Amino acid sequence: MYTTMKRLNLLFAFSLLAILVQAMVYTPTSLPNPKVQDRGNYVCNPDEIVASSDVVLLNRLARQLEDSTQVELCVVAVNSIGEMEAFDFCYEVFQRWGIGKEGKNTGVLLFLAVESRDVRIMTGGGIEGVMTDAVCHSIIHETMMQPLRNADYSDAMALGTLRIYEVCTDGAAPEELRQMTSATNRYHYADESGENELFELLLAVGIVIALLIFAFAIVAMPKKCPKCGKRGMRKTNEQIITRATTKKEGLGVRTYICEHCGNREDKSYVIPREVPTVIISGGGSRGGFGGGSFGGGFGGGSTFGAGAVGKF
Repeated sequence: MYTTMKRLNLLFAFSLLAILVQAMVYTPTSLPNPKVQDRGNYVCNPDEIVASSDVVLLNRLARQLEDSTQVELCVVAVNSIGEMEAFDFCYEVFQRWGIGKEGKNTGVLLFLAVESRDVRIMTGGGIEGVMTDAVCHSIIHETMMQPLRNADYSDAMALGTLRIYEVCTDGAAPEELRQMTSATNRYHYADESGENELFELLLAVGIVIALLIFAFAIVAMPKKCPKCGKRGMRKTNEQIITRATTKKEGLGVRTYICEHCGNREDKSYVIPREVPTVIISGGGSRGGFGGGSFGGGFGGGSTFGAGAVGKF
């Protein structure tokens, strides 16, 4: 009976956590930067909206685009950004991650939020002569809109990325982009964002702590006594019989006594093997907003907010 109740309580607690994860609403600070995990990643796809086969394709196109034109393309697809406006979300992500090469600002962000039905292309100041607002509008409304309305989100993002690649590698565009120089405006913004980052971090930590307390309260609730039927079996003692090692499990005994009738029960339990300590040496990347010395893998570029938007 005790084991069954424990399993049900744990299942309930984990279900709550799963629901919260499934209903994740992303902010610019909680959105995972794809470059942090692997510098060869250009696609942020935490909700797996883009099919894995298309992610491979998009990463390959983005890598080829950067190698041939120094344009940094980032693709982001999420379920929800809550009540935040798509422009504000994209602008902040662009600046925080530093999409585009520093001093050139030839960065492009292709963004999709399914719940709010937003699709947006945002460009850095150095690429606006090639990826004009009119071109961005055409890519969204002539190439991506129909598959988006058919809920073919992965196909839409793949087609949009392909068109961006074609525009930036057509004719004289590659040479123009390689020679491009553009002022940056991202540093002032990055300095101002510290307070918001701290607040959102503290809020996230508070939510996690509240969930852990709630889960612990459920697990610690007195169990029903098999003798009197009342909920009053409380743990009064715990003894380790055999200690666990890295090679074998241990064994312990917990003693429960009913506060109503005095019934006593001893329950044995298995202690998991100890995990060997692994020491990892070597340098790591610095935290920050962009790539290289910025810590996120992108090149330190910025945007003035140009591009185009669509609602599907």
